[in-house]
Amino acid sequence: MSLFRTGLTCLALASSLLAGIPAAAQVIVHGTRQIFPGAAREISVRLENVGKRASLVQAWTDDGDKQAAPETVKTPFVLRPPVFRLDPGKSQVLRLQFTGTPMPQDRESLYWLNVLDIPPAPQADEVPTGNFLQFSLRTRIKLIYRPKGLADVMSSAQKLQWSLVPDGEGWALQARNPTPYYVHVSRLALRVQGTDHPVDDPRMIEPLATQVFAVQGLNARPVGGNVQFDWINDQGGNVGQSVALED
Repeated sequence: MSLFRTGLTCLALASSLLAGIPAAAQVIVHGTRQIFPGAAREISVRLENVGKRASLVQAWTDDGDKQAAPETVKTPFVLRPPVFRLDPGKSQVLRLQFTGTPMPQDRESLYWLNVLDIPPAPQADEVPTGNFLQFSLRTRIKLIYRPKGLADVMSSAQKLQWSLVPDGEGWALQARNPTPYYVHVSRLALRVQGTDHPVDDPRMIEPLATQVFAVQGLNARPVGGNVQFDWINDQGGNVGQSVALED
């Protein structure tokens, strides 16, 4: 059984027995997302063990299927080292190399970086009853391939075009993204006459695509209104934005 499958088994058992009890990974990934520039051959990702025990770490990339086992996925990246021990208080640099696979050059491509943190079994004197429950935690962050030649990523959110469209008995916000970039929306609401109508599930808007968001409490089409939203930049920071609806 792979480390990934072992980790999933541990997580499933832990979830069923200790639902609601928080757990925190002791191996952390520096950065909330990784941007791979098209002109680069490789980038580095730093991991750090902030816990008090050593961990066994497995790292891999996937193309969107978070249930896929590492040995079955195919992405245009090679990650080294894929498995290693990380002692407490120590750091490890992952080298993420591009294989040269042909990629779309008119827009970004989205992949995911996975880091599975498997702590060692406790020593006998640390478990008075002789029983223990071990958590294996996975961190999964966005990995974006950005072709060379794309520019002005900071204005991508400002170029979103927002309009209202029918949604069953109500109305929804429609965002058209004319840019080659993924726009990661973390908060979204329609403000009408000083009242905010929030969106429950703000999410990523793909490049050169349209996304529809259901709006709470909007049963009639309002006159006017502004879209209030936060989007996440390359550094992981939230940036506030306010734009008027299009007719």
